[in-house]
Amino acid sequence: MLDYDLSARGDSALYDFLYQRIRDDIMAGAIAAGQRLPSKRALAQHLGVSVVTVEGAYAQLTAEGYVRSRPRSGYFACELPAGEGMPVPTSAPVVACEAVDDGADLTSSVSFSGDAARLWARALRQTLSSEPEGEVFAPAPAQGSMRLRRAIAAYLRQSRGLAVDPARIVVGAGAQMLDVMISQLVGIGREFAVEDPGYVRLTRIYEACGQRVRHVPLDRQGVRVDALGDADVLHVMPSHQFPTGRVTTIGRRYELLGWASAREGRWLVEDDYDCEFRMSGRPVPALLSADVAGNVIYTNTFSKSLGSALRLAYMVLPEELMERYVRELGFYSSTVSSVQQVTLARILEGGEYERHVARVRKRCRDMRDALANALRSRGDAERVRIEEADAGLHAVLAIEGVRDAEVLAERAVDLGIPGVAFVPLERYVWDAGNAPADGRARFVVPYDALDAAAVARFADLSLC
Repeated sequence: MLDYDLSARGDSALYDFLYQRIRDDIMAGAIAAGQRLPSKRALAQHLGVSVVTVEGAYAQLTAEGYVRSRPRSGYFACELPAGEGMPVPTSAPVVACEAVDDGADLTSSVSFSGDAARLWARALRQTLSSEPEGEVFAPAPAQGSMRLRRAIAAYLRQSRGLAVDPARIVVGAGAQMLDVMISQLVGIGREFAVEDPGYVRLTRIYEACGQRVRHVPLDRQGVRVDALGDADVLHVMPSHQFPTGRVTTIGRRYELLGWASAREGRWLVEDDYDCEFRMSGRPVPALLSADVAGNVIYTNTFSKSLGSALRLAYMVLPEELMERYVRELGFYSSTVSSVQQVTLARILEGGEYERHVARVRKRCRDMRDALANALRSRGDAERVRIEEADAGLHAVLAIEGVRDAEVLAERAVDLGIPGVAFVPLERYVWDAGNAPADGRARFVVPYDALDAAAVARFADLSLC
């Protein structure tokens, strides 16, 4: 039986403290690979906590790939890659937290009740009326204003448990601009690996920058390391892959870090684009949190949470690339106005951003639950499965017996379901051989593209 002193939890929630202790024991080998964990009820009775507490801890361990669940058998510790430089992750307090022609847009952003617009308008008025003109209207430094970079670093520490030096943060006008800059930093003529299915526009961006692009398939654990070949850079979304929604397991994360550190000049671009919107449990730790070799370029954007019209993203560069940025790209002028940067800094500093994210997360969760209820009400409900519904701002519907996914998508539009709310996953496949091969048709369903009327129509959509 597992024994833990729960009185040492401090300010941590019980389920979170229990998750951390079990995770640490698995990482240290105290719980062996393949070892069966106590049943939820037995462990709850032994520790004197509720079954709900143990369920929460086990659910987080399962989501991150530390344990696996076997139906009617229980929970078992997963085998993790052996090797040096793979420390037990440290935890900081975490707050639970443009039209295109290639399917639903990854940069599509929340639009519930105009909350984001009102938040931005209010903060902008306060910026213009109370901030010094010299700060608001002066040109921003190339990396972005230090005030904003400090606010981003503080937010990353609170929300993602990351200790980031503001001096290594670079602010830019949207994720695509940062992708171009990363391409320049690592050098032209390199091979970039991207996930397939994945964000199709990434291929176009990197090829336009003079890079070769390799499309790498996924399995249930994440992007396949054995298919990376001679790639120099891997662009990966480990916390919530688009479009499949998969969460990269802890074992696969360490394989990726090992791959990157095995040869000089390899880099991992961690795209953490909607990490704040995990529906249950604590956010999955960032790949950067386990990077001891300095191979991870961490990127994120505020477009998902504050609106795609706000072209503001940032990246955290490893020390080597930060020095190269200063030396070779420091001539760039900031691509984001000082007014925008000061306004966003105010939103982050005052805690308004966290409250906004919490509201959006709740509305997405409500929409997710309504969608699940609509699908359960169908006479053929057994044909439809919601995949990765808890991970972020979109889910995937896997439907059996669909002859033509595009025809079904057209039928959904005719019924009144917005086209961007029911997108065939096959539109995001570059190499047909990398498409899911289990016979189910899959559709990407962004929660922010739905309203109550559209959700109700899923109950009536003919799947024939």
